[in-house]
Amino acid sequence: MQFPMHQQRLNYKIPVSYEYGRWVRHAGVEDACSRIALWLVQGGTLWLGSEAAAGKTHFLHAVKQEHAHVGLVLANEQQEPAASLVRHWVETLEPYVYWMVDLEAGSASAAHGLALFHLIERAREMNRPLLISWRCEEHDLAPAELSSRMRMMERVLMIAPKVDDDLRAVMHSVAEGLQWQVKDSVLSLMLTQLPRNLSEQITALTQLESASLEERQRMTQAWAKEKLNLDAINSSI
Repeated sequence: MQFPMHQQRLNYKIPVSYEYGRWVRHAGVEDACSRIALWLVQGGTLWLGSEAAAGKTHFLHAVKQEHAHVGLVLANEQQEPAASLVRHWVETLEPYVYWMVDLEAGSASAAHGLALFHLIERAREMNRPLLISWRCEEHDLAPAELSSRMRMMERVLMIAPKVDDDLRAVMHSVAEGLQWQVKDSVLSLMLTQLPRNLSEQITALTQLESASLEERQRMTQAWAKEKLNLDAINSSI
């Protein structure tokens, strides 16, 4: 008797991992990676940005794993008053020579904006190299004190992959971070039927991953097409 195949998954949420070996260094991030490598030698202050999702958080985790003297704060994990945030960030980063701060994309809360300003000042006073990763618009730079400090920093940009081979490699890396193996046939379906930008591709991939876990369904191209409602999308074009 044959039993239906089911994808083997543990029924709990596995934290996303950011392993160095899964970082995909493609043409769009080459200049930023080279500049950050120089920052790790010369110090100074850098603003790491991007116009869309480009894997900055994965890269910062990879840098921290490779360099014991680099500290990393995920700024948006704490929801506290500005003074408490600054104290917490400094306590976390003080044992390290190099400091990195990762903010979620978009505008920051008033407390986070003020805390980031004071952290920049503290890094300057303590002569600590500082890298801030933040994808935001000009109007997100608030308060005014923070805006003036950020605009004085050298800004380097990471660009999302443009060609299918690079995008496919990044998608494989994202899936592995979710403890999930995705077939090339499914990725090919996504790359040919969905917009070729990293944000929408990752959103679709995480939707499939969640549905696969919930339904205990083995991933197939036909199933993925149904879950992503591609027939309806194509018929409306």
